[in-house]
Amino acid sequence: MWGLTVTDLFYPVFVILVFLLTLIFIPRERYKHYLIYGLLVGGLGDIIVVTTFQNILGAMWFKNQGLFFVLRHHALSPVGWTFSVMIFLFFLPERRGFLYPYVPLWAAISVAYGYIVKNANLYDFQEWLFPIVAYLTFLAWWAFAAWFYLRTSNPESR
Repeated sequence: MWGLTVTDLFYPVFVILVFLLTLIFIPRERYKHYLIYGLLVGGLGDIIVVTTFQNILGAMWFKNQGLFFVLRHHALSPVGWTFSVMIFLFFLPERRGFLYPYVPLWAAISVAYGYIVKNANLYDFQEWLFPIVAYLTFLAWWAFAAWFYLRTSNPESR
């Protein structure tokens, strides 16, 4: 049709799908509550992690960004992380025993997603970064998201 490839469509389709999941699962009256955490921990977190690993350490880099190329970042990446964190926090288990496997599972899913983005030819990294350093980074990020949310959100709004 317009010569669009998987590389061109991957991030927009991912962002739309994750956004739709937030609309399906998160009740309207609680959406703003989760959106604020998604922006702070997901969107801003992505900018911090990408700036650290790409711009400072040179351990990763985005490729084939097309019109989404903004300040050496993929403009839709923070948006995708915003919605992903919203889903993560919405389904955050209340029981501590379930929380312990929940966070490492999301870290593993994040590593898998990193490989998928690499396979879509939108992202690449130094060999030392994946999977162990990336897994530990994602583990810390998701653990921080859970800790920050549980410490700062009102229990009645969860």
